[in-house]
Amino acid sequence: MTDESSAAERRRVTGRRREDAALDQAAFAEAFVALSDGIILTDAEGVVMSANPAAFMILGEDTLVGNVFEELLLVSGATRIQETDAHLVRRAWFPREERMGVLEMMSTSLPGGRALHTVRDVTAQAELLRLKEEFLMEVAHELRTPISGLIASLDLVVDDALNMPRNELALLAGALRRSALRLEHLVENLMDAGSIEAGTFQVRAQTASLKHSLSEAMAFIHPMLESKGQELVRAFEADADRVLADERRTTQVFANLISNASKYAPEGTRVTVAAKSIDGYVRITVADEGPGIPLDEQNRLFQRFFRSRTVREQAGGLGLGLSICRAIVHAQGGDISIESTPGRGTSVHFTLPKARHLAEEAED
Repeated sequence: MTDESSAAERRRVTGRRREDAALDQAAFAEAFVALSDGIILTDAEGVVMSANPAAFMILGEDTLVGNVFEELLLVSGATRIQETDAHLVRRAWFPREERMGVLEMMSTSLPGGRALHTVRDVTAQAELLRLKEEFLMEVAHELRTPISGLIASLDLVVDDALNMPRNELALLAGALRRSALRLEHLVENLMDAGSIEAGTFQVRAQTASLKHSLSEAMAFIHPMLESKGQELVRAFEADADRVLADERRTTQVFANLISNASKYAPEGTRVTVAAKSIDGYVRITVADEGPGIPLDEQNRLFQRFFRSRTVREQAGGLGLGLSICRAIVHAQGGDISIESTPGRGTSVHFTLPKARHLAEEAED
């Protein structure tokens, strides 16, 4: 290659590199503006030299450039979480609609005394962590009651089984069975919540009796109703019993809905279970005489782990029952809804296909 051609090649390569550098700079500028995290660059004195739009929005500041970063309102009150030679991580809390918001700030040292600060709104992650911790506490609390009942009953059996009259043994056996059923119910709900989330939840629909499912559910629910002096009222129309459904799962729906009704309603009230035929379906209603649910919460009732603030303190629970009921009902071709007026009780309606109706369709 001659000197002339070598010089031409150098000019060509150099020109391409300059173009690439310009493109890289433009792409960097676009990314800087588009980032959802706040990015702030400060000089050796800690004065803000540049900031992207997200930084203004997250920090709630109208002006940033020219201000001292450490004197910004949310930065000055932040708590140090982690500190190394190169990085400093801080968190700041700020008021939000229902709960406190959380910001996380990471400051990274740069040559010449400058620093790069990344500001991120981690409220959602913090709320998720809070819900997880709260959920684990609730699981432990919910499991403790039936386990304590089992241990107490077993202790009596171990100490006095040979001398105990048959009627007392029968009572103990009943207490053991109720505690075991409650444990089974809790574990089943936890497992179902996991399978729903994983997309592996299944039902096996066949001709089933609603009355039989309700009777099975009462083995679990009756002690709860009895302890609060509540009455279960059945109101089934003559042709509103046979459905196409998974009988075990339908029993689970009844158990969840009636236990909710009993749990949140006052002592001495009635829980009504009604069923009637509507256009090839059976519409089942579980109604209570409880405090009702605030209107602003009703669209969140089928979310996992959600519990109304009006009853959160007075009754336990994991907030899984309604989300599982919805998954079961939808998987069986039905629908589920809630009707509630504050101070006047709550009614949960769900539908299941009538077995007879489907049989007639098959014949056609």
